[in-house]
Amino acid sequence: MRVLLVTVGSQGDVQPFVALASRLRGKGHEPVLAAPALYQDLAAVDDVPFVPLELDMTEVGRAVAGRHGLRHLFAFAKAMGQRAGKMLPGLTAAATVHGPADLVVHHPVLPIGQHLAEMLGVPAVVACPSPVLVPTREFPSPAWPCTIGLPALLNRPSYHTARYLTGAWCRRDVDGWRRHTLGLGRRPGRHDPLGDPSVTVLHAFSRHVVPRPADWPATAHVTGYWFTRSDPTWTPPRRLADFLGTVDPPVYLGFGSMPIDSPVALAQAITMAAERTGAPFIVHCLNPELRRRLAGDNKRILLVRQVPHDWLFPRTAAVVHHGGAGTTGAAIAAGRPQVIWPFGVDQHFWAARMTSLGVAVPAGPVRTLTSTRLTTAVEQAISDRRVSDLAQDLASRVQAEDGPGQAVAHLERLALGASAAVRA
Repeated sequence: MRVLLVTVGSQGDVQPFVALASRLRGKGHEPVLAAPALYQDLAAVDDVPFVPLELDMTEVGRAVAGRHGLRHLFAFAKAMGQRAGKMLPGLTAAATVHGPADLVVHHPVLPIGQHLAEMLGVPAVVACPSPVLVPTREFPSPAWPCTIGLPALLNRPSYHTARYLTGAWCRRDVDGWRRHTLGLGRRPGRHDPLGDPSVTVLHAFSRHVVPRPADWPATAHVTGYWFTRSDPTWTPPRRLADFLGTVDPPVYLGFGSMPIDSPVALAQAITMAAERTGAPFIVHCLNPELRRRLAGDNKRILLVRQVPHDWLFPRTAAVVHHGGAGTTGAAIAAGRPQVIWPFGVDQHFWAARMTSLGVAVPAGPVRTLTSTRLTTAVEQAISDRRVSDLAQDLASRVQAEDGPGQAVAHLERLALGASAAVRA
C-alpha cells in the first residue's frame, strides 16, 4: 500500500505524520511524507521518504505576531492560504514521485490533499490533531478561540464555518492548480475536506483526553496519539546535562513557534517566578531579545533551542507552554503538571481541556500573563499533589494506547475496501 501523507504547520503538526509514516513502513507499506522543508530531519530519523514543500513558518509567525483570539485565527488562516500557491508544485511531485498513491492522508489546516486524491482516484483521509472539523453538539469547534459561553445550538454550525475558513485564502490558486496541473474541473464542495460524507477522519489524540462524541458518524475515529521516537543518536548538550544533574527537577517553559509580543515583560516574569518559587527553569527560547534578557549569570535559568520533548519533559517538575496540540500531547505522555497560556486557534481548547481534567492549573490567555500570575501558577503546579497524581494517572492510560497502530489498521481496511470496489 502506497500512502501519501501531506501536512503543513508547526512541528506539532508534522511529528504525528512522521510517527504514522514510520509505523506504515514497519508494516511493510510505502509512505511518502510531504511537509515543509524545515522538518526534513524529523523524517530522516525514521528513514521516511520525504518531499519538501515551500512554506516558511517564520513568515507565518510574523503575520500573526501581536494578534490573539479571533484576530490570531484569521491572521493564521490568511497567512497560510496566501502561501499555499508556492507549495502546490511540490505537492504535484509528491503525488507520483514514488509511484501513484493508494491513499492520501492530509492535515486539515490547508485542505488541499483531497484534490490529489481526486486526481489519483483514491480515497482521501483527513488526519486531525484536534477535533476541529467533524460537527458535534457536545462542544464547538476548537478552531474558534472564543466559544466559552456560546449557546449550544451554535456548536454544530461552528464546524461548518471553520471548514470554510481553513482554505478561504487559497481557493483561486487551488482552482488554477486543479485545472491546469491536475486536469480537474470545478465541482461543488471541492474545497471542503469533508465535502464527501464518506471521508474517513482520524483523530490523533486519546479518548481519555477527549472522549469520542456520541453523535459523530462512523467515519470519524479517535485512535490515540501518534507519538514519534527520539533520534536514538541524540545526546543532550553538556550544559543541559550538567544543569539537570545539579538542580532539582526544573520547570520547562516554552511557547513553541509562537511569536513573543513583549520579550522584556516575559523575561521579567520568568526571572521573578524562578526567584520566588525557588524552582530552576529551562526556557525554550528562539526570540533574540528574550534570550538577551535572560542570558547572564542566573544559575537557575537555562536557555535551550531544541530539545526533544519526550526526552526532556519526563525530567521536569512542570511544563509551561502555549497549548499546541503536539506540546500538550507530549506533556500528557510525560505525566507532568501543566500551565497553559494560549495564543489562539485550538490552544484555548486544549488549555480548557487540561484544566478540566485536573492535569493543568488555571492560567489564562497569554496576553494576561504577568510576573505575579506566572509565579502563582508555577507554585501551584509544582506543589499541588493532586495535579501531579492526576497527570501521572492520565499518562499511564495514554501510554497504553497504540495510536499509530490503530491508524494504520483503519488505513489498511480503507485501502482493501477501495481495491475491492475497483475490482468489482
